[in-house]
Amino acid sequence: MLDAGAELETALRPLTWPDAELVAGGGNYLRTAGTWVYTATRRPVPGAEDVTFGRRYAGAPRVTRDDGEFVLLDRDWLEGPDARPELRWCIPLGTLDAASPTVGVPVDEILARSTVVVGLWAPELDPAALLTASTIARVLGVTRSTVNAYHARHQMPPPVVTLNQRVPLWTRPVIDHWAARQTRRRRPLVP
Repeated sequence: MLDAGAELETALRPLTWPDAELVAGGGNYLRTAGTWVYTATRRPVPGAEDVTFGRRYAGAPRVTRDDGEFVLLDRDWLEGPDARPELRWCIPLGTLDAASPTVGVPVDEILARSTVVVGLWAPELDPAALLTASTIARVLGVTRSTVNAYHARHQMPPPVVTLNQRVPLWTRPVIDHWAARQTRRRRPLVP
């Protein structure tokens, strides 16, 4: 039987990159041998830090009841399109009524997994630094519809995050790596 941390790490391990411990940002970042690198170049991500399970959920509200102390997690984080893979194990442990917007998970279960790496933080992932399709179009000197066409045809890197399931965002280094590769191949940056 796996311990709590190993169980979570196994659930997060990507299948498409056997040497990777973890994938983040739409697959644009890999954690391999304890270091975050860009998928496209395998170069280290400047300023990258691990986000542990404990760090990510440290601010989650708690409630104490007769049967113990529980961390309250948003139900949408466990179910549906916004579900977070690092929380799959919480589903059978969750308590509170089905109508509640939160699910209570025992604090000791959360603490047992607190050191497991579940994500990446880097300066380039700061929300103010992320690029929209319009910004990428200006950087590349093409129209926004061209960028949207590349995205729709999977001819550019996947977004590192998508807001409200409709606004894709990228980081400048990921786009710069992709654009440089397109130039080396002497492909025009038009549809």
